[in-house]
Amino acid sequence: MNSALELEKKITYLIKEFNLKNYNSVIKYTKELINNDIDVPIIYNLLGASYSFVDMNLEAIDAYQNALRLDKNNEEILRNLGKSYIDIGDNDKAYEYFKKAILIKPNNADAIFGIGLLDLKNKKFKESIEQFNLALKYNKNFFQAYYNMAIAYSHLGNFIDSQKNYIQAIDINENYFQSYNNLAAILIKNKQTNEAIKFLKKALAIKPNYIEALTNLGVAYLDQKKFDYAIEFFNKALELNPKYVKSLSQKLYVMRKVCDWSENKFLLNNLSLINNSNIDVTPWQLLSLDDDAKIEYERAKKFGQQFIYTEFKKIYQNHKIKLAYFTSDFYEHAGMMNMEGIFKYHNKSKFEIYGFDYANPHNDDTHKRIKKYFDKFFYVKNLSDEEVRNLAKENKIDIAIHRNGYSQNSRNSLFAKKFAPLQISFLGYPGTMGAPFIDYIIGDKIVIPDEHKKYFSEKIIYLPNTYYPTYNERKISETIYAKKNFGIDEDAFVFGSFNNSYKISVIEFSLWMKLLDKIKNSFLILLIDDEFTKKNLLREINKYSIDLKRVKFLNFINIEEHLARHKLIDLYLDTFNYNGHTSSIDALFSGVPVITKKGNSFSARVCASILNSFEMPEMITSTEDEYFKLALDIATNKEKFLKLKSSVMNNIKSSSLFKTQNYVTHLEKGFAIALKNKIRDNAIDHIIIEDKYKQSTN
Repeated sequence: MNSALELEKKITYLIKEFNLKNYNSVIKYTKELINNDIDVPIIYNLLGASYSFVDMNLEAIDAYQNALRLDKNNEEILRNLGKSYIDIGDNDKAYEYFKKAILIKPNNADAIFGIGLLDLKNKKFKESIEQFNLALKYNKNFFQAYYNMAIAYSHLGNFIDSQKNYIQAIDINENYFQSYNNLAAILIKNKQTNEAIKFLKKALAIKPNYIEALTNLGVAYLDQKKFDYAIEFFNKALELNPKYVKSLSQKLYVMRKVCDWSENKFLLNNLSLINNSNIDVTPWQLLSLDDDAKIEYERAKKFGQQFIYTEFKKIYQNHKIKLAYFTSDFYEHAGMMNMEGIFKYHNKSKFEIYGFDYANPHNDDTHKRIKKYFDKFFYVKNLSDEEVRNLAKENKIDIAIHRNGYSQNSRNSLFAKKFAPLQISFLGYPGTMGAPFIDYIIGDKIVIPDEHKKYFSEKIIYLPNTYYPTYNERKISETIYAKKNFGIDEDAFVFGSFNNSYKISVIEFSLWMKLLDKIKNSFLILLIDDEFTKKNLLREINKYSIDLKRVKFLNFINIEEHLARHKLIDLYLDTFNYNGHTSSIDALFSGVPVITKKGNSFSARVCASILNSFEMPEMITSTEDEYFKLALDIATNKEKFLKLKSSVMNNIKSSSLFKTQNYVTHLEKGFAIALKNKIRDNAIDHIIIEDKYKQSTN
């Protein structure tokens, strides 16, 4: 039998090896000692800790249990057992052992922290924050507690306190790369991308192969429209893990954004990987990449699972319906241009209108004008989700309108814990959210045909004509935009598309090039303002042997001038998977005929809905071939074109599309019926609104 002195030397050696992180060496040596009948708690504890560090968690638990057999009141062993049970997913056992450790040592910061981790894992965010604060009471330098508290605050939509806690963690441990990354993610969300980039570079200086930071750096550069840098960092992340879906989805989006269609093979190889992954990715960025209502539903459901849903059961007895619009877009934003008429013409005898603006401050003319239409307007950018929800409850909001959905700058965690009897998705995201916290989506029979209801978690308020609003009092500048000033022959036929570049794929672009090839005196105008995208498109044009001067790139200008600039265009060409929304309205309102191809999913059917309401269904095609032939026919048949132009000008005045006040009446009826059903029967079901202004043909 070894002497006590010899055993002490062996234990000292094991501790030294453990501190040097030679865990396999510790495992081997401790097992030899145990086989030689050395039966002391510290040996088993060191064995358990070493197993834990090499992810052999079941073996670690066995070792800790042996240690506990010899020393039942050792709080360190109890804590270690709790950690190992977390690692194998047995949260109940973990909680049990942390509690036992705290009973022995009440000021046990590590065990309290462990309970906080369990609460965080179980999405009990408030409870986890309490535990992390208690741990910090006993250990003020517990940087991991600050870090995890920041995560909890982030889940609660309290990004100010989240940032503070990430910074606290960094102040204690300047090498805590995870804090730099997570802090940067919040800064990106808040459009503070320069600061975000600084923190991400610090994280990568500590851990160069940190895939999350590489991806976030790509996102930051994407936000700054530094597309070449964005692609560089997504590629670096994918070099580390070619199947890292968060980088894959971002790369696919940015490549489509810059019209780099060399990604088509990359797209085909990886989109199914993204769709089949258990990891959620932002659904909005993928809408332009395919056209499948079922797949979009599955992606949305997967993304929505991250949000903690709670029901709201209170019903208010307001004299008027209190309707609140929540968005970051109360300014000269493409999605806001046609909503102005809704705000202006809401029936104030039946509705009170509230605005909740969660964007960085905007104070342009559009914002100043729109704000005046609301009964109350709140700036909630710096309020936590809970504070915003409380504000809505204090004002007894009946219906909350979620304008952003899964599109950019959204606050879905705000809506996940319901705060109004009804919550409705409207306009900003063209598709289902696949989440239980949204009761209704505003649609019509074209964007959501009956056979697609099963791909929507929401019930549908079907508006007549089109779900998409217009504002018929928009101003068009009197500036004259002459073709000759853009290097275009006065008698040339001009095609145009002002859709966002990410909506354009090689499929429709090849058709556009084919049109230019067939019609020698024709031009194409695109709204592209960055050199990187222009370079890619010029390379594509060269493939078709088209004179580069026949494709014109325009920059973004103010909306009144932009509308006037449409006079350059003879025929507006829509994109396929993700149609033009506001851009299609702009063209028609400016007197330009629009041609579209009706697809399968919501985003691929919007322009068909708009054209149907504009009473020009003949401009809706079903195939690429039909699309091409119709465009060719219009461009080469002058009589047909002039008749078409005349119809467009007449329909601006006569069709239902630009009857703004009628649209608002139908929308309000949908809201009123939905709330009445909720109050009377606690029922949420599909609602069909008939056109009360449609003249009888009898």
